[in-house]
Amino acid sequence: MAIDTKSFAADNRDLSMFPGEYGYPFFGKTIEFVKDTLAVCADHYERFGPVSRLDMVKNQRVLMCLGPEFNEAALFDPHGNFSAAGGYMGSLGGLYPDGMLLRDGKKHKKTRRASQPAFKTDALRTYVDMLNPIQSRRIDELKPDEEFIFYDNIQQTLMDVAAKVFIGLDETSAEAKMLHKIFENINKGLITPVPYDLPFSTFRKALKSRESLRNFLVTKIPERRGTELEDMFSRYCNAKDEDENYLEDVDIDGHIAFLLFAAFDTTTSALTNILYYLGKNPEWQEKVRDEINNVSSDIPSYDDMAEMKLTEYVFQETLRFYPSVMILNRRTTRDVEVGGYEIPANTVVMISPPFTHRMEEWWTNPLEFDPMRFSPDRAEHKRHGFSYIPFGGGAHKCIGMHFAMMNAKLYLFRLLKQYKVNLPNNYDPRFQHVHLPRPEDGLPITLTKI
Repeated sequence: MAIDTKSFAADNRDLSMFPGEYGYPFFGKTIEFVKDTLAVCADHYERFGPVSRLDMVKNQRVLMCLGPEFNEAALFDPHGNFSAAGGYMGSLGGLYPDGMLLRDGKKHKKTRRASQPAFKTDALRTYVDMLNPIQSRRIDELKPDEEFIFYDNIQQTLMDVAAKVFIGLDETSAEAKMLHKIFENINKGLITPVPYDLPFSTFRKALKSRESLRNFLVTKIPERRGTELEDMFSRYCNAKDEDENYLEDVDIDGHIAFLLFAAFDTTTSALTNILYYLGKNPEWQEKVRDEINNVSSDIPSYDDMAEMKLTEYVFQETLRFYPSVMILNRRTTRDVEVGGYEIPANTVVMISPPFTHRMEEWWTNPLEFDPMRFSPDRAEHKRHGFSYIPFGGGAHKCIGMHFAMMNAKLYLFRLLKQYKVNLPNNYDPRFQHVHLPRPEDGLPITLTKI
């Protein structure tokens, strides 16, 4: 089911009252954004100020709004001035039209409320029991003293996690392997520079894979209804709204498909970047390892995760540099004034979490890796309610953020307890920014047994 674009007026394309530059015909500044998102943001901020115009692929006109004041207006948005669905209908809407991010207002509130039990503490405790054996098996398979590409390895590990925790499959089964391939095709469709349904195109392959995923999930819904299975998909199948009605099939498919994308890929990016920073900062790797060794359990529990505060600060600091989503989009529903700027109705607005995360007005030595900035004594992330937004904010704030942190902590617990992580000598990689930030070479590492 596609988003009903007829309910939206045409995008406002008259941004002539704002400074900026549109870029190349058709592609706009998309190529530059893919190459270095932060560089484009910094260039526009320096030359044009916090609000500037540009074009993106398909000749979409966008207003880039930089800084916490604009983040708060677009994300907190108590008056409904900004639409998430409108912001993403031209991108994620092609493959995830019924995901939670593609819904606004009462429809979003209704489905989010029904989704919340799948992410509460009792559910998270259950997921720990599912995660532990998968991560243990995968880490035991690692070979010390042999260089390998960490991104590829953790991607496989987290796909196993997604199959088990999200869908309730045996992660070694043929169904799980089929889903991995389907998901790989969908993700390639998200980053293709030619997002059109053309014969033999990457995007058409992604659309067909998304239909295969939809058919798989919808077929399974009747089998899961009335069961006490504890994976997320089964919880969604048995969730009820405020009127005690089951969620519709389209809601379940839409949310689970989008959660697979949001939780699996983003944690792959986050863990890759965490190991990069721990490899570059060996003193912090030792601090995290010491903290892990002070946990009394050999098999970590949900409660053990609460003891890993330094690990949490490393997670937060890594996402300050490279949040898993480098750009967030919204679309104005009416004329709105923000920070002295009059933004017309139906204007696509782009905000940048990592740019805000590096603003000297809000962060001490922002280019320095310093996890203790998140400690209670300093709490730099609380200087402004929207100066730190790695998981978005407001009604659409990532519902799976606690699961993501727990998943990462469990993995680091096992890995660092057994191994020292080593990067190549003088390692200084280029980072890709779209669609998920990570070193372009996938982070080659070597593990040394402790």
